[in-house]
Amino acid sequence: MTRRRDRGGVRALALVAALWAGGCEEPRPAIVVESFQIQIENQTGEKWTDIEVWLNDHYRVTARELDPGGRLVVPLDTFVAGFGQRFDRRRQAPFGIEVTARTASGRAIRIDWGKGRRR
Repeated sequence: MTRRRDRGGVRALALVAALWAGGCEEPRPAIVVESFQIQIENQTGEKWTDIEVWLNDHYRVTARELDPGGRLVVPLDTFVAGFGQRFDRRRQAPFGIEVTARTASGRAIRIDWGKGRRR
C-alpha cells in the first residue's frame, strides 16, 4: 500500500513541476531580427494602423495595418532612406529598430529593439 501512495505523490509532483515550468515561459519578443528580414508581431488586442518601421535611424518602411496577433515580415532590402538609398545588409547590420503605430482606439504604440532610433 505504501508503494501506491508514493507513486501517486511522484505523479502529482511531476504534474505540478510541468505546470510550473510551462507558466515560466518568456513571452515572444515583438520584434525579431533575422539575417534577411525583420518580423514585427502585434501582441495587443487591437488592430494597428499607420505603421512606421525605422531601421538604423534613417531607413524606413511603412504599412497600412496589422491585425491583432498578426505578423509583419519586412525584408531588410526593402528599407529605404530619404534620398532613395536601400539598406544593404552586406555593408551594415541592424543596430536599432523603432516601430510606431496607432491602435483602433487612437492609442500610440511604440516598440524598440536594440538602440531604437535617435531623434
